[in-house]
Amino acid sequence: MDLMPFLHFKNKLMKKLSLAVLIAGLSAGTALAQSNVTITGQLDNGFIKENGSDARMWRNHDNLIRFKGSEDLGNGVKAVFNLENRLNPNDGTRCSGNNAVDKLHGTPGVDWQGAANVGFRDSDMGSVLFGRTSSITVSNYSKVDPFGYDGIAASGGAFDITYSGQIANSVRYDSPQWQGFSFSGSYSLGKESHKRNTEENAINYHSYGNDGFAAGLVYENGGLLLLADYERLPDSDKSWSWDAGAAYTYNGLTFSAGYHAVTVKRAAVDVLIDDDNALKQKNAIAAINYATGPHAFKFSYNWQRAESNGDYDGHSNKYALGYVYSFSKRTSLYGHIVYVDNSNDAVGRLYNSNGTEQDSMTGVQFGITHKF
Repeated sequence: MDLMPFLHFKNKLMKKLSLAVLIAGLSAGTALAQSNVTITGQLDNGFIKENGSDARMWRNHDNLIRFKGSEDLGNGVKAVFNLENRLNPNDGTRCSGNNAVDKLHGTPGVDWQGAANVGFRDSDMGSVLFGRTSSITVSNYSKVDPFGYDGIAASGGAFDITYSGQIANSVRYDSPQWQGFSFSGSYSLGKESHKRNTEENAINYHSYGNDGFAAGLVYENGGLLLLADYERLPDSDKSWSWDAGAAYTYNGLTFSAGYHAVTVKRAAVDVLIDDDNALKQKNAIAAINYATGPHAFKFSYNWQRAESNGDYDGHSNKYALGYVYSFSKRTSLYGHIVYVDNSNDAVGRLYNSNGTEQDSMTGVQFGITHKF
């Protein structure tokens, strides 16, 4: 039997299959080189005990799972997206959130408590994101707080009633760094509800609906950090805030200071804390953070003042001491102790980490943080 025709056919078939496999492999390699999706996040859990409330299991840093992706579009331009979901590892529930903008919109406990946005990033021009973006003021001003605006030791700005880590319905621009300087700006649409005023939790747009915007300027070079921010929250009766801060780091020792002020109009106060008076909150911080090897020692003093024509008139002094031991870049143990001295019980409701109406509060927190 002549096998030559069969062998000739077999050789041609193998060559075609090899070429197809090679092309498929090259195509897959090109796709992988151009697009990238990563899953990261952190889990934090521990115990907190403050006088005036029972011991509770709670976090220091936000617990979240983060999906980040990018696609190389060429010429230094990438398409990017961010999705962050928050949870409570002590009981497995979804994080209900502590976001003033969500409350003003009538949508507390949204599905994606963190970022949820898509946009573009250019190596020379910066990035622009559309969707639920991080607050510029929180992103910047938290840098002068050695406790990172987290946990019971957080500075006074984290206890302002307008605190919003993320802002919905926004477009945000972040510039690249130019000789240490960088700029951020955002614009946020209000939730226009004037045609739905009879619905539960709907905002009366004619009363206090408004668009929002924010701008931030940062200088960071050679251990020196300077920052300034301004923000008007959407749907807040045009409530606004501003801050300024500075920090200097040398041989692991960081000194930082900052000032943050917010003016909350009456209609927004009514939604956020069910009070009939406009409210002003002022906060100042002076702090030290010393990191050496796996150890980090933190201290902050916070002065806080509330001004209104009602119960929330007075001041508060807060002292926070913390220690962090890092087993690795991903896993660490922490312990914090705080003391808050308020001029009256109502002010304590604003600045005590457990929200109790007490003229003083002592709290202890310890736990573990793991990043992945």
